[in-house]
Formats: sequence, C-alpha cells, structure tokens
Amino acid sequence: MSYAERFNETHKINFKDAARLAADHNDSKLRATVMEQECEGERSAPVLYYDSGKAQRREGRAPGNRDAPANRRRRWLKYQPTFDSGEYIDSNDKFQGMTDFQSPLMKHHYGNVRRFLDQNVILEGIFGESYEGEIGGTTIGFPSSRLIQANVQKGSGTGVVGMNLEKIKASRKAIAAGKHDLDAEDIWLLVTAEQIDDLSNELELTSADYRAEAGPQFSRDGKLSKVWNHMLLEYQDLPTKLDGDGNLVQRNPAYLKSVMMLGVWKDIEEAAYPDSSKHNELYMEVFANMDCRRLDESGVNEIESLLVAA
Repeated sequence: MSYAERFNETHKINFKDAARLAADHNDSKLRATVMEQECEGERSAPVLYYDSGKAQRREGRAPGNRDAPANRRRRWLKYQPTFDSGEYIDSNDKFQGMTDFQSPLMKHHYGNVRRFLDQNVILEGIFGESYEGEIGGTTIGFPSSRLIQANVQKGSGTGVVGMNLEKIKASRKAIAAGKHDLDAEDIWLLVTAEQIDDLSNELELTSADYRAEAGPQFSRDGKLSKVWNHMLLEYQDLPTKLDGDGNLVQRNPAYLKSVMMLGVWKDIEEAAYPDSSKHNELYMEVFANMDCRRLDESGVNEIESLLVAA
C-alpha cells in the first residue's frame, strides 16, 4: 500500500489544520506607498529633473532671444542581487501539495520575500544612498537637514520624547518648503501602534480649534489615520539607531509617494524544480529583483522617536 493510501482522510484534515503562518506582515505594506517602474540592464534612470527657474522681463528696444538653459539632474536605480527564500521539500510535504501557490509553506516564503522588500529595499531606499549624475556616479547620502530630532516638542520641555504633533508639524513645514503641492498629495508617515495611540491622546487634550487646524481623520474603528497632511501607516518593523546622546530612537520615515521609486527588474515569482546536485530532490523558492531610491530629498523626512533613554 502506498504512503498516500495509508494516510487516511482524518489525518489529512488534521495536518492541514495544523499548518498556519505565524503572525507577521506577510504582505508588503509599503509597496503601494511608492512609485514603481519596470527596469532592465545595469542601471535605469526613472527621472530627469529640470530645476525650476523664473522668467525675466525683456530689456531694450530690440531684445534678442533669451538663452537660459534649464539645469538638468538625472536620478538612477541600480541593478541589485536577487533576494529569495526557499527550501527543499521531503516526500511528506510533496504529498500535502506544499509546492502549490496557496499552500501555507509557499505563503511562508512569499511572506519572507515581501518583508525583505519592505525592510531591505523600500526602507533602506528611503534612508540610504541615492544616485545622481550622467551615469549615476554621484552618491547622495540622507541629508542631515531632513532630520527632525527626538527632542522636538511643544513648550519648554527638554526631555527626549516619542512621536508628537510638533514633529509632524515640523515635517509638514519642511516638505512644504520644498514647494511640493500638499493639496494634491499627502505625506506617508510610518508609525507603530503605540505612536498612533500617543498622537490620538494628544489630539484629545488639545483645543477644538487646534483639532480643526490639524485636520485629524479617524478610521471606522476609531484609529487616527491622518493628521497635518500625513497619512499614518501602522508598521511595527521600523529601523532604529542611537542618536547623538546615546538614546535608542526609532526612525519614522515621512515621504511623498512621488519622490520614491521602486525599480522592478523581476517581480515576485515562485518556482519548484528537482535539484540535480541533490539527487533530484525537489526544491521550491520565491524570488525577486528590485531597487528603491529617493528621487528628491526635499520630499522625505526622518522623524526620531524615543525608544530607550541612555
């Protein structure tokens, strides 16, 4: 009698019921907050900026044609190594159809790749280096001028603090100063559940006039979803760092979708095949190839929020 015949229907049902994904962000939460384009080759230039200028009045009785060439700046995405997740499949897993797209095991590896996309491609692209120049040879680090430090708060307090309305106001002011149209586009702000609660409590304590000015919006379940042109996206896996005073702070990115570009060399795909180097043992994997970079620093801020005081 074969293994499949000996594995009765009750055991099949019990086995499937025991297969569950651990709680985590198994779908990409950040991909929809950035622009994206298909790419090929070693480099791809998603945008050529023509810097803004200003017209001038003509002078003289017979003025000649004005020659005022626009300053051009090109931003680049670069081909990066593929990222993947996979494993070898034994006979028991094969019997259970683990290589099927809808199987919990396949979903597990899709979740691994999507979390890598959020944390190691998009978030690293927000805070990491950008490439500019004729062929992308100029490297631009995240500018210190886009940092809103942890000690920003209302009043005369001097202690390091978490997320608050003063920081979000400062973020809005900094992005508006870059002449971005905030009537046409909102700012994405990634925050933890605790930070959403902090902001909600602060709004409850302020005056009705201030609430009207900040324009808070709440979801159907009563969670704060928007304030000061910032759309709040709950994301628990934000990066951290030590600030200049040795405090552990969370790095909350605030950014416009129009200034972040995701380049897609290969979108997320899955494959299952026999590995000849392992006696044709079945191997399954999920993989992708992408790069994400800032297109314009004036549309991105980093807000520091206290986690642990030194």
